[in-house]
Amino acid sequence: MKLSSLLRALMHGGTGVAFAVLLPRALSLAAQWVLALSARPAALAALANYMSRGLVVVSLVAAGLSPILARRTRALATRTGRALAGSALAMIAAIAFSSTLAHELAFGLGGTAGLVTAFFSACTLLSAASPSIWPLFQREGRYLRSLAALLVFSPGASMLAALSGRPGAVATAIGLAGASPALLLLRPTRLRRAARYAMLIIRRAVPYSIANFATVVVYPISLSANLKIIGEHRVGQQVLFWSFAVALSNASQAFAARAVAGASASGDEATWHMRALRAWLPPAIALTAVGALIYAVFAIPIPWLPHSGSARDAMTATMLVSVAGPHITDTLCVYFSGPRSRRTLPVGSVLSSACMAGCLLVTPAPLVRHFGVFGPSVLVGVARLAFVIDAPMRRYALGAMFLFIAAFAATLAVGPGVSF
Repeated sequence: MKLSSLLRALMHGGTGVAFAVLLPRALSLAAQWVLALSARPAALAALANYMSRGLVVVSLVAAGLSPILARRTRALATRTGRALAGSALAMIAAIAFSSTLAHELAFGLGGTAGLVTAFFSACTLLSAASPSIWPLFQREGRYLRSLAALLVFSPGASMLAALSGRPGAVATAIGLAGASPALLLLRPTRLRRAARYAMLIIRRAVPYSIANFATVVVYPISLSANLKIIGEHRVGQQVLFWSFAVALSNASQAFAARAVAGASASGDEATWHMRALRAWLPPAIALTAVGALIYAVFAIPIPWLPHSGSARDAMTATMLVSVAGPHITDTLCVYFSGPRSRRTLPVGSVLSSACMAGCLLVTPAPLVRHFGVFGPSVLVGVARLAFVIDAPMRRYALGAMFLFIAAFAATLAVGPGVSF
């Protein structure tokens, strides 16, 4: 591919949005490695503490921000609309900052550490909206300039902080890198209008976030059960494999945000949903193929590839299906569900999660043997597809659900589980 064609794809297509969304995450991992090499392990533990604690408050609204904003293409096409969206996001981030800071000062880290955690929480919330903001920058021709602003904070500032062994500064720089697209939207606007818009975004984002959070909440229960039954080594191998599935999910949602932003400019919701779905399907299929290749590297010895197949004792056949779960089910439920589904998805997701949590607590062995650490979360994600009830997406959601069920049944029939 010529350099000009590559730049054109980055500046105008879904590939560019996925690249910009995944770049801060990749650079965050690089900064953590540099911090681990340049400082004591306690510094990396402190960074992980800042980042994990900063995610708590924003988890109930962050997942729904991008799909809500991606649907408002016409509003964001105007300078006033962009300023209003930027100010509304800043207000929501301020709430996250204040809530996290109050909690940390009263019950948590306190002092400077609590301030860093609260700042990272606010930045994390702003970064959650970035998949819907990058298509806007592409249309305006500001993509490369905005990407340059991101790179100033990470790897620029974050690497300098990592080399100096300062985890608080690393967390601050990583947070600013992810938040930079939303920060570039900030313009003067009326506070009352921005506050009303912020409440509208929160009200519409919470149902999607609950649906997403229901799959996440099962994970620590499954992790605990797997640690007790199959041990740390094999759990670690499965968690490493799962990190690739999370990256594929982030990429898929970036492609979906670009598709929704491009399709929702005209027509009613049912019409543009179909246009967006057709635009999203090719990259979703490609990501599924990438997931299958990653599974093969982990589970099958390949003569010319060193260390391939080294995790085969920890891999189950169902993981070949599970690796496709997040980037299909999360995207269908969050980006392609309509107003009626916003009422049913949270209820169905919570019920599915509660049933799965009960199975893990009462009889964990079958799930551990055949589905591993992250399989239960994927099963919850598949079950919630039944609660996407808006036409015409309902038939596609049900079709995806039955395909997953058939694939799981086939892999259970032909593939062994983890031995213990």
